[in-house]
Amino acid sequence: METTTSALDIPVNYILGRCMFGNWDDDDEPTTTMLSILNVSYVVKERVGPWWKGACLRRIRHKLVLRDACMHLKSGQITAVLGGSGSGKTSLLDCIAQRADGVVSGKVYYNNMECTPDIAQTYMSYVMQADRLLPSLTVRETLRYSAQLRLPGWASDFDIEEKVSKVIIDMGLRHVAESRIGGGIVRGISGGEKRRVTIAIQLLQNPKILLLDEPTSGLDSFTASSLIACLQNLAHQSGKIVLLTIHQPRSEIFKMFDKVALLSNGQMVYFGEASQMVPYFSQLGYRCPTYTNPADYYIDLTSVDRRDNERQGETEESLRELVEAYSNSMLHKDVVYEIIEDTMKPSTGRQILAQKINHFRPQNSSFFRSLFTLLRRMTLNVFRDRTSYVSRMFLLSGFVPFICIFLGHLGTNQTSVQDRIGLLYQSSQVPAMAAVLNAIALFPVLRDLYYRECRDGLYSATTFLLAYLLHILPFTMFSSATFSSIVYWVTGLQPQTANFLIYTAIILFLHLFGETMSVLLMGAFMNPNLVISNAGIILSASGLMASGFLRNVEKMIPIFQWAAWGNIYKYAGEILAANEFHDLQLTCGRN
Repeated sequence: METTTSALDIPVNYILGRCMFGNWDDDDEPTTTMLSILNVSYVVKERVGPWWKGACLRRIRHKLVLRDACMHLKSGQITAVLGGSGSGKTSLLDCIAQRADGVVSGKVYYNNMECTPDIAQTYMSYVMQADRLLPSLTVRETLRYSAQLRLPGWASDFDIEEKVSKVIIDMGLRHVAESRIGGGIVRGISGGEKRRVTIAIQLLQNPKILLLDEPTSGLDSFTASSLIACLQNLAHQSGKIVLLTIHQPRSEIFKMFDKVALLSNGQMVYFGEASQMVPYFSQLGYRCPTYTNPADYYIDLTSVDRRDNERQGETEESLRELVEAYSNSMLHKDVVYEIIEDTMKPSTGRQILAQKINHFRPQNSSFFRSLFTLLRRMTLNVFRDRTSYVSRMFLLSGFVPFICIFLGHLGTNQTSVQDRIGLLYQSSQVPAMAAVLNAIALFPVLRDLYYRECRDGLYSATTFLLAYLLHILPFTMFSSATFSSIVYWVTGLQPQTANFLIYTAIILFLHLFGETMSVLLMGAFMNPNLVISNAGIILSASGLMASGFLRNVEKMIPIFQWAAWGNIYKYAGEILAANEFHDLQLTCGRN
């Protein structure tokens, strides 16, 4: 006997999931996606002058990096933004994705609606130039954890696995789905495959618009051509708008683009069909020579030569003429007219867009789901990496042999007092420094991944930091307990359980302090060398000034006394000293 399933029997979350993942059609939403950029200009501030003048004394200069850019894109097209270095390609993508930090004028429209950060996060995905991936995870695991962060909280495990499998197939990653990403030490997938994984991550949300910043950077010609062919197929078959920046593509790649935009010094020199670029410039008297790549030729033509003042003046004048010719051309006027005509039409999907923004945006993943997803991902990554795991567990214990061999078993005579003070001072310094070394070696890859996912709006800095602290806590507790157990009993400190537990708690606290301080410093400085220099100065100065083991705080000048009151080393040193010397029975000699 056959059974039938009615619509009422299907769970609501499953229905919503099918709609989101594109398996069911949504008749209320416009089938054609349009992206319009109308007279977008972008101004940034930069400080001019030598660094030693500081941020307050250096002059601020306003730099125009993008001027009156106009583009009109429709679904099913792949468009490339060409131009030399500093032409404004990445700045244009930042403005479209609502990620620009400077002053932006002009309008960006999505389906005739003015684009906002909420719309951009919901309907656009931005693939940054660098591949920020965890090296010890497999391709499938990387995508699975990203899906858990990106998809709404009501998405089931079945939906997540189905979506992951789909993007793996779409990006041609089936043969490496169970392979590790790899990094500088551990071998993994190739550079081109890493690029595909990065793109696949952004496709998990099924965006209407895919923005890519230099996707072929660092790839060989064959791999770059294969990647662009994959993006072309994605645009044509799934009806997405694919907009990418690229630096001088080879001729085979250039032929894959439906439209191209040519930028120079932030100004639009051409926007239109890729097949019409050569005829357009030929009408202006700049015919591309035979057997020459059109992209290379016209990028060189529109670049400013700054090798000397004469060449710079000539090329700037030539560029000005080309920009003016395009601004006055019917090609540009048709683009502007089409944008204005479309934006004056009523947006039939306005209500649907508003509903989907509230329902499908990544922030709808719950705080606890994001927290535990980050925690599981961090822990799996460090367990897979033997070097990282051993460092986390035993780096602090590596200082134990030096301390124990140097000091040995302490006696209870008068001379042991100085030895005990030295041991307590080292006990206050070593945990934080070991934590700094661990954080500098292991945290940067997590920080880089956080920067990308935070820009995508997946979770907050608070969620990330809390997950990181929970991640390191078991390792910190184990390493602190191991260090304390060996040092405390081998050197012969007070043999009471309560004293040992207090000593261990201080070691754990100082270890966590060093880790937290390093993480905060790495948020301020990208260079690890600056982090370790500043951390070393902070820890050394704090121990010297506030611990009380080298100089009595009450004997210091007032400004140092005030600084010591706000220093945790003062309280850690006092607790360690009181814990050890209170009720300690010493045997004094006749002298």
